[in-house]
Amino acid sequence: MTRLDLSRRNLLLASAGLLVGCQRSASGGPPVTRTAYAAKPAAPSVLTARPAAGPAPTPSCHVTAANIEGPFYKAGAPERARLVQRQRGVPLVIEGVVRDADCQPIPGAWLDVWHADHDGAYDNDGFGLRGRLRADRGGRYRLETIVPGHYLNGPTYRPAHIHVKLFAPGFSPLTTQLYFPEDPYNEGDPFIVDSLVMAVDQSRGRREGHFDFSLASA
Repeated sequence: MTRLDLSRRNLLLASAGLLVGCQRSASGGPPVTRTAYAAKPAAPSVLTARPAAGPAPTPSCHVTAANIEGPFYKAGAPERARLVQRQRGVPLVIEGVVRDADCQPIPGAWLDVWHADHDGAYDNDGFGLRGRLRADRGGRYRLETIVPGHYLNGPTYRPAHIHVKLFAPGFSPLTTQLYFPEDPYNEGDPFIVDSLVMAVDQSRGRREGHFDFSLASA
């Protein structure tokens, strides 16, 4: 075999070796070398134990503080949510909800309401600015009246206040009063309780109070 034949044979063997390690792409492009990689081990899964979900805590409503009845309560007031008839004074609307100690509404709770007129006087002959109203199925109530005036209690004036008695089957009756924020006679009054001061808004030309009552079980 001549030297030329040997060179041609070596060239053919080298070409065959290249064909073993390469293949053309499906699109007919340049050869693509296939490289084998060891599979990366999967990261171990970590399970975090979650505490067992217990029952949600029951919200609690502080029972509304009692307050003095005063000498001017009169039983038998008419059933009405609008106390003001022809009395002069600053219009006042009070809204809220009657609830139990677990913050659940008390449907049909009764509110017996009375207060002084614009000049600080009570109607002891009739039922002016006196009435009974009933909360709805959601425990909601709405009262329309006027802002009561001040009257002397000994040497000082009592702050403006509204008397309320509440009744509902299965609950202890409550006698209390509602007060107004920033009343000039709040300071030093012997009967006022801070938790009985209503939230009052005056942005719409009248006073709008909000107060939620909470009754204790009997």
